[in-house]
Amino acid sequence: MSERIERTPRRGRADIDGGPAAYLSMGRGGVPALLLHGFAGDSLTWQFNAAALAADRRVLAVDLPGHGASTLEVGDGRVGAFAPWLLRLLDALEIPRVHAVGHSMGGCVALELARLAPDRVASLSLVASAGLGPDFDLEFLRRVAALETVEEGRDCAARLFARPWLLAGRVGEVMHAQAAAPRRRAALERIIAGSFAEAHRSTGPVDWTAFPMPIQLLWGREDRIIPVPTADRLPPGAPLHLFDKAGHLPHSEAATPVTAILRDFLSACDPQ
Repeated sequence: MSERIERTPRRGRADIDGGPAAYLSMGRGGVPALLLHGFAGDSLTWQFNAAALAADRRVLAVDLPGHGASTLEVGDGRVGAFAPWLLRLLDALEIPRVHAVGHSMGGCVALELARLAPDRVASLSLVASAGLGPDFDLEFLRRVAALETVEEGRDCAARLFARPWLLAGRVGEVMHAQAAAPRRRAALERIIAGSFAEAHRSTGPVDWTAFPMPIQLLWGREDRIIPVPTADRLPPGAPLHLFDKAGHLPHSEAATPVTAILRDFLSACDPQ
């Protein structure tokens, strides 16, 4: 009975400098897993992974600024600025160290968090991550931020998956609902302008020497939003897990193997 209760999501909110932070928490103990979603997503992005991860440790899935129930203030739209905001959240929750797991835009945020405070990040798992190079579908992001109808949202959602997926329609409805809210749409547009418009034209290679923690990458082979990076863009020696018949959301389309790999990696990176 206690195991079931501990793995039941609990919604939380922390009022921190830079605007309130909303999150889902479950599990307890260990080095927590900090789950960071992608552009136009929210903490529910991890609904197929969080409970299994919580069998080993506390799991914290955060709504990043401009998304979900967190602050809609995103400053000049640079997602790197979300990292200090996350550190203030971790301080408020008295969490000294985390395993950072970031999807797409959330991977870019996880990279900046690890660069800014390497002593606070025990490991780094990048899932179809932004920030590794200039190859990504910028027009898709712009389309998502400008959705006018639910049908447009469903069309965009279909592009996220390699195959027709049962919940793709619901994903599209959520994406449309976010873009339909004027303040939220403005936040999404600011993030595109501040973080991705220029990166589409010029993104230098990541200096992987700035990241002393273990790193792994997970990618869908059929990702149409951010293709698998070339070898020269990857951290030397880091494992790259590729999933067949999976697109930009491998943690949804290939939830079981992705979650198993995450669990094994996080456990191996825990302090002995």
